[in-house]
Amino acid sequence: MTTGPQLRLGKTLLPGLLAVALFGLMALIVLNTSFASMATAGYPDGIAITSEIGYAMFDLEVLQSTDGSISATEPFLAAFLLIAITLDAALDASLVLAKREEEGEPVSPLASSTPDTAETADSSGFGRSESTATDGGSAGTDSSGGDDQ
Repeated sequence: MTTGPQLRLGKTLLPGLLAVALFGLMALIVLNTSFASMATAGYPDGIAITSEIGYAMFDLEVLQSTDGSISATEPFLAAFLLIAITLDAALDASLVLAKREEEGEPVSPLASSTPDTAETADSSGFGRSESTATDGGSAGTDSSGGDDQ
């Protein structure tokens, strides 16, 4: 008879708790941020909001437009940095998850043989694969029709 799933406590629970805490922190920041100043700003036509955010990010007030300038671009910077950090963390996590190791050694995703065996298995895992010659035949045959070399 099988038993039901069991909750593993200890070190395996820590990454999940950290992910929930990070999600809660981001939700708290979004819920407490006042977006009213951005909604009522009424950005004028002819001024690119993207360039104004870039100038504010690098503190280049000299390059910002003077006539009808956009003043409240700092809240956009907080959202931009939060998204950048989140995407960077996702990229790092994907690289960690994609890396495979067995006994401390990196494993190639296409190799299905171990260093102990001399045989080279094909990528399907169904036995030994022969090396392919440039003419489409096996490396042990002649291109003219088949005498072994």
